[in-house]
Amino acid sequence: MSSRISSLQDMILREEYTGENRCVPCTIVNLLIAVGLSMIAGWIQVELGVAVLVGSILLIYFRGYLVPGTPTLTKRYLPNRVLAAFDKGPESHDETEWETLEKLEAYRENRVDAESFLQEIGAIEPCNMDTEVCFTSNFNERLWEELDTLKTENTETDPAEGNKQLETGLSEGTFTIEIETISAIYDTSPSSIRVEERDYPAVRAGRRIRKWPSEEALAIDAALYRALETLSPRWDQVPLKQRVEILRELRGLVRQCPGCGGAVGADESVVESCCATYDVVAVQCLDCGAHLLEKDPEKSDEGDGGFNP
Repeated sequence: MSSRISSLQDMILREEYTGENRCVPCTIVNLLIAVGLSMIAGWIQVELGVAVLVGSILLIYFRGYLVPGTPTLTKRYLPNRVLAAFDKGPESHDETEWETLEKLEAYRENRVDAESFLQEIGAIEPCNMDTEVCFTSNFNERLWEELDTLKTENTETDPAEGNKQLETGLSEGTFTIEIETISAIYDTSPSSIRVEERDYPAVRAGRRIRKWPSEEALAIDAALYRALETLSPRWDQVPLKQRVEILRELRGLVRQCPGCGGAVGADESVVESCCATYDVVAVQCLDCGAHLLEKDPEKSDEGDGGFNP
């Protein structure tokens, strides 16, 4: 009996619309529809109304929706302020790392002025008549050395190895990012890292989902982290929230695509998340279109990263 229930659950379950992928506005809309349908059915017969309500809730729980096409309808008709309350886009992160007074104190003690810190350790320098910052030649060389070490030949991988390494396929080869590198970036143990099945690179690091807009962006973050480690032992002491934002900002300084090898430039694009579409300023590979960094054009200078490339 239990095997039949499990098989039925597997047939109904839609992981792309449930769990971490659940669209909250869609769920709310579908629950309201379910209540309305059950009230109509209950007017005919009370038992029928209860059955409709219970069945609808089960479908919403396992499938993420009751009415097909709800994500499209919510994007089209719900006001942006409502969607924004539930969804923050494909590369947003909840980076709040000070749930206790101890963490807040540690953050205050170890936080850095990002631009000054990166200049002091030799990662960036002023350029273009001192109006921008760029990688120093030494750090740029280190970064590409790290990227080269991440590139491996295209090989078949046993699915059982999926949580030991994160493989991101590119047209010019494959980047292999070790789980140990991801866990080091996010101050967690390798055993807590789980690869998420999504259309973009994502891992569960402890209790949080960490995302990147493309496979190239993930590879750059891993290479940046390793390159910065070689410059200063203080890098690992920078608070996690700030460290992650610094990596994102540095990603915007890359001028050659690590995947297709073409130039990198900025363009305004529209990206889609589970519940809405967003206008973003995207730093992207001009030849292959891979996004390296996505920024809200109205909030491009926010965050603790401390500099705006």
